[in-house]
Amino acid sequence: MTGARPALDRESAIAAYLKYADRMPQLADGDLPAQTQAVHNILEIADQFDVIIFDAFGVLNSGVHAIPGALSAVSALRKRGVDLAVVTNDASNTAEAIITRHRNRGFDFTVESLVSSAKYIIPMMDRHRDVTQWGIMAPQHWPIDGLPGQSRFLEDDASVYDAAEGFVLIDSDEWHGARQQMLEASLAKKPRPILVGNPDICAPMGDFLSVESGYFAHLAADACGVIPQCVGKPYREVFDDILNRHPTVDRGRILMVGDTLHTDVLGGLAAGIKTLLVTRGGFLDGYEDLTGLYQRSGIHPHFIAPAIGHGLE
Repeated sequence: MTGARPALDRESAIAAYLKYADRMPQLADGDLPAQTQAVHNILEIADQFDVIIFDAFGVLNSGVHAIPGALSAVSALRKRGVDLAVVTNDASNTAEAIITRHRNRGFDFTVESLVSSAKYIIPMMDRHRDVTQWGIMAPQHWPIDGLPGQSRFLEDDASVYDAAEGFVLIDSDEWHGARQQMLEASLAKKPRPILVGNPDICAPMGDFLSVESGYFAHLAADACGVIPQCVGKPYREVFDDILNRHPTVDRGRILMVGDTLHTDVLGGLAAGIKTLLVTRGGFLDGYEDLTGLYQRSGIHPHFIAPAIGHGLE
């Protein structure tokens, strides 16, 4: 890898998800639905659910803009009395900042309705009591002073990488190839824990895919053989958070809505809830071989729709 920041197209991202699938939650017999039902939009099946969980990027918004019809769909679900939640792997922003962005797009979500992977970074670190020196992949504004032990940002000094007893990969906005090379070289010399606050390989940002922390974590794991430990979709903590809020709701009446098989749909299936995959405005926008992707991944959702508000624009 050169010093430049890597770029991913969709086929490369799919290949990465497939390559690293064995590091993600594994489905048991019976977790997959018998078939995938095509629906026009989410309102067609809304009466089947008491709780609906949305992924943000690729479902509610693409980049800074709300996806057409999403505002109308959310408003209609509110009127039907469905309990709505948002689950995000955006670990670099506070819940307040994330909700403010959604409100600026026109959504009426509250901080209480959001579950972010950031909530589980410190509990994940606390499981490593023997680690006192952490190297952190995050932008300079990220509040590392609140993390356990002593934390330093991973920048351009190789000695910081070598001094770290463990690594936490939170946000890759300021990451580039030279820093990745230092991380991999340091881990190759001495394998250490790799913790990941945003396990996404990529995220849809309108006209491009951003390369996220999960991608760099897997490359680092390839260099040293240490499997990353992750929080966020598709891992259980964020889903259990919402399930614990609704202990009396049958899991068959909870729906996870996402645009990616290996994060949103896989996470929902592993949690034992229903899943809806959307195909426009997000990761799979314009993708023509979903059947082939189902076969290659071994994952398919209960429902599929163009978008949650298709036809409501």
